[in-house]
Amino acid sequence: MANWKSQTKLLLKTLLGISLVIYVFKSKMIDFEPLKQLLFSPSHLLIALLFLSFSTLCCCTRWFLIIRMQKLSQRLPSVLSLYMIGNFFNTFMPGSVGGDLIKAWYIAGREPEKRGRAVFSVLIDRVLGLAVIVCYSAVTLLFFTHWLSGNHQLKVTALIVWLFTGLCLVVSLLFFWPPIWELSVTKKIISALSKTKRLREITQSVMLFRNHPLTVLACVGLSALSVLAAILLHCYLGSLLNIPLSYGQYFFIVPLAFTVSAIPLLPGGIGTGQLAYFTLFKWMGVSDPELGGTLCTLMQIYGILFNCLGAIFYLKSKRKISGPISTENITNLGSPTPCL
Repeated sequence: MANWKSQTKLLLKTLLGISLVIYVFKSKMIDFEPLKQLLFSPSHLLIALLFLSFSTLCCCTRWFLIIRMQKLSQRLPSVLSLYMIGNFFNTFMPGSVGGDLIKAWYIAGREPEKRGRAVFSVLIDRVLGLAVIVCYSAVTLLFFTHWLSGNHQLKVTALIVWLFTGLCLVVSLLFFWPPIWELSVTKKIISALSKTKRLREITQSVMLFRNHPLTVLACVGLSALSVLAAILLHCYLGSLLNIPLSYGQYFFIVPLAFTVSAIPLLPGGIGTGQLAYFTLFKWMGVSDPELGGTLCTLMQIYGILFNCLGAIFYLKSKRKISGPISTENITNLGSPTPCL
């Protein structure tokens, strides 16, 4: 029954994704003429791969630091291999069985005595990456509040990202504030969560971060550098496409578009990404919003080419068998780029 439900859910997601792609093409959200000129340029491809490599290195180092805080034994080369394998599957596998699950499956096999912590490291790495991405847009809007004047859609979006960022900040400050853990209500919550094995493992994994505030801050910094590299790559490609956007507008649009593109319908954020970029470009007053879909498509192509390198790591990698991991243990967010 569970398998039937999973297959039905995947089928519905795929059909929805295909319908979205058809809508994108019929609505002419992509201008293919500029793509033909840019894609056949080796210099543009090389620059894109350099930016994507830097972004991936930041993400790998972030996950490595999380793994060390969880007291796992993986070394940085191993983490890099698993990350590239995850990128490869994120690109070519839609639905809930994708890169994050593959990474969790591999690292759990390599950490048979700490499988719960190993899987949790993948989840917290993704959550941390997404939180920083949204915070980019929130901070940018603080400096450009005049964009919101007369634009209802942007006002609603700004409110959402500000609330999310504010919540993340409050939770983070409380988490690292020692007196909060001495409260009786906090102790009761921890005691309640420790009654079942799975929740107890997750609680213990979360508590390990309390002892490493500077390392957590370093992870946030690496996430910020990764997103910065992706935004600067967008700025570079945008200049080649003659897109009339300022750097500030890119710092707002790109993180939000990444977040929407992460919805797991089709591989690589195809369809959802084009719609997100087109809509955000339109909200920002770009006269030719189809340039947003064009920029998104160009980024996706470069991302797919880069992620194909993960096949090399996949063919060389071996996994120790330590039992299956249910797809319910971790949710793949379908990252379209390696900068999450």
